[in-house]
Amino acid sequence: MVKRALLILSLLTVSSYGATYQINVVKEEPSAGVEKRYVIYRVKRGDTLLKIMKKFKVPRRFLYRIVQINRLKNPNLIYPGQEIKLPVGKKEKVERRILKGRRSGIERELHLIKLLGGRVNREGYLFVGNRKISLRRNPIVKVGEEQFLLDFSGLSSSVKQKLAEVGISVVNGKNVSPVLEKVISANFSSLQKNGELIVGENDVLTYHYDYLAYNRYTGQRTVINTSPDTPPTLKSLLAAYGIAVVEPPFKVPDDWEGWGRLKILTGGGLQKIEELIKLFTGSRGKKIPEGLVFPKLKLAVVYDYITPERRTELELQGNRVFVLKGNFLSDVESILSLIPMANKFVKLVLYEPPGTKGKRSKFVIEGLLVSTPKRDWFMVDSVDKPEEIPYLRYRGVNLIIY
Repeated sequence: MVKRALLILSLLTVSSYGATYQINVVKEEPSAGVEKRYVIYRVKRGDTLLKIMKKFKVPRRFLYRIVQINRLKNPNLIYPGQEIKLPVGKKEKVERRILKGRRSGIERELHLIKLLGGRVNREGYLFVGNRKISLRRNPIVKVGEEQFLLDFSGLSSSVKQKLAEVGISVVNGKNVSPVLEKVISANFSSLQKNGELIVGENDVLTYHYDYLAYNRYTGQRTVINTSPDTPPTLKSLLAAYGIAVVEPPFKVPDDWEGWGRLKILTGGGLQKIEELIKLFTGSRGKKIPEGLVFPKLKLAVVYDYITPERRTELELQGNRVFVLKGNFLSDVESILSLIPMANKFVKLVLYEPPGTKGKRSKFVIEGLLVSTPKRDWFMVDSVDKPEEIPYLRYRGVNLIIY
């Protein structure tokens, strides 16, 4: 016979900004004495069984077992509000997983507080009258001589009053921004919140920050963010403009676009054109006194001193003749239209993180977009800062600099 005991671990917050949901941890004790533990999870919109397993670090080999336990006819068909029972390990591991999911946003902010010089105490207990407060669940943050307790337990007003009498201020654990701002103010000056930086001349970067301050010792402009959504390449680009970024460690997003290719054209104008056409079509040019002929493409690219007789001769050989006008980008656009090849001048706009439409930053650069059967290329004459090159490549742009 199986005995069941139900333990409710209160309302659990998905992140510091997310909704709340309730998890019941069920302990089942078979008569044989072998202890099993489960997490019962209420399905939310957008969940899949594999996503839920990943959330609680349940190995994929348990998929069939989960289907059996929950009597699922189709593991790909679950619906919001449905309760799914997941087999997990020992109680301590269950609690750690739940705690991690519940306070992931707060963990980032605590990490940031430590990065900025605040001290976080998460060990031991605090006893207030007959109340025992776990510092693991309700950490204390020390900023200079001030102490703040992050309340995740819903402490009573009388307990808060007693803590205040001994110099400990109580802050709602769901919002540690006041403590974070105290830490920033202790080490930086001229604190600004939720603003935008605009840097660059031709290539414009608009960057939204959570906090902007000046380092008290170096005077450097420093951006401080609570979310880890500025990739290293973007940090390097901001550093080129004298702006430091402090935030929790960046994690590559699931929709990371990968590294783009880079081609830097060298030599004179005609050499660059030859290199481009070879890159786009694989066809090599043949030198003639007036310029280049591409036999496979039936195309001649010549200087403006070509004689009418020579031009006619090339045309009679079946070549389309293009006379260079001296504006490289305009000449390239016209030549590519003769091959033919899709090309157009565009303003390339990159959002960071991908898909957020400028939540953190927006980068705009003008150039010629060329579409080939293999890939798209973006061609520019230069960039404002060398750090733009790895940033564009990181975002998956196949870049040509002429």
